[in-house]
Amino acid sequence: METAPNTQGQVGGSTDLRRQKTFREELEKQVRERTAELVALNEDLRKSEQRYHQMIGEVQDYAILYLNREGIVQNWNRGAEKIKGYKAEEIIGKSFYNFYTEKDRKNGLPKKLLNLAVQQNRAVQEGWRVRKDNTQFWASVVITAVHNEKNEVIGFSKVTHDLTAKKETEDALKNKKLELEQKNIELLEMNKELQSFTFISSHDLQEPLRKIQTFALRILEKEKDNLSENGKYLFKRMQLSAERMQTLIDDLLAYSRTHNLESDFKTIDLNHILDQVKQDLKEELVHNNVTIDMPDTCQINIIPFQFRQLIYNLLSNSLKFSDPGRPLHIKIINELVKGADLEDLGLQDNIIYCHITFSDNGIGFDQQYSDKIFQLFQRLHGRNDYPGTGIGLAIIKKIIENHKGAIRAKGKSGEGATFDIYIPAQSK
Repeated sequence: METAPNTQGQVGGSTDLRRQKTFREELEKQVRERTAELVALNEDLRKSEQRYHQMIGEVQDYAILYLNREGIVQNWNRGAEKIKGYKAEEIIGKSFYNFYTEKDRKNGLPKKLLNLAVQQNRAVQEGWRVRKDNTQFWASVVITAVHNEKNEVIGFSKVTHDLTAKKETEDALKNKKLELEQKNIELLEMNKELQSFTFISSHDLQEPLRKIQTFALRILEKEKDNLSENGKYLFKRMQLSAERMQTLIDDLLAYSRTHNLESDFKTIDLNHILDQVKQDLKEELVHNNVTIDMPDTCQINIIPFQFRQLIYNLLSNSLKFSDPGRPLHIKIINELVKGADLEDLGLQDNIIYCHITFSDNGIGFDQQYSDKIFQLFQRLHGRNDYPGTGIGLAIIKKIIENHKGAIRAKGKSGEGATFDIYIPAQSK
């Protein structure tokens, strides 16, 4: 007996095969579509990363670089080349320590900043950095720790901004502030001195003094026959006292004029000033048979009327303290010197000074009083022996200070005195 074919089973198997084929084709289609999406996504990612690196590489105002865990430079952007001066091939593979000053390297600053970034994820600092050509610039630096998926530090990003221009501006403002504060202090001191001067040299002081001098002279002229010898002597003493008072007032007026700091400076040959003063003191110089030698001369930047007063006071001082046993000989030597070669005088290293040496063969003074003689109203000798108010050398010192210079006195009793004066040779 023959068995009939199972057509139902064949139909079922055929249907399964078609379904499997359809499923496989759909799956392959999805795989192709997903693969295309992944390829497109990867391309976008690659382009995005490329754009990012291009962007970082093109930044010129900031040095942006990556350091490995030991601080070795791994990449280098155009800003880093511009700011630090190295090309990428010159610095990649080398330590970022190269950017720090020798002092900072000795103090371990680079290592400290990396350690701080490890501990706090970020280290921020401003300070001097060194370019390839060894010039320095003021930098603002941010170092940020870079971590892997295990949160382990694998390196650092480092961003540096050149703030030299800002630093210079801030320093200039700071210096101006300090200068202004110093000027205010000087102004307060000047005001105190002017108040004192105004008090003693006011009209209420000078007018009675003139009357005393006038009345004393009239009495001596018209009533001298009615006065005893002692009376005449007392009136002469009164005249001398009034004259000394008038001299003191005149000297105080001269001292007050030295506070005029707004006067115009002019470049003048020192010989010209000396000739003017010699003409003013011509009679005294001839009477005392004075010899003045000045073989050299300096062109100096000065306030003319103040420096004329200075030379006048120096010559007058030599005349006053000359040795009656020998003719007075004054020698004035000039030379140009660098401020950097002068010590203990508080002068500026980058300024050229005219060094004026003024010496005489008068009675001199003990060297221990070399500072005291420049103080107001200070005298080393009695008024009866040597006239004066003790203001002349104080005026000289003040004039030197007005010219941003310095003065130093040297002396020896019986052998004369020397004044070393340093005045800027050029205007600043």
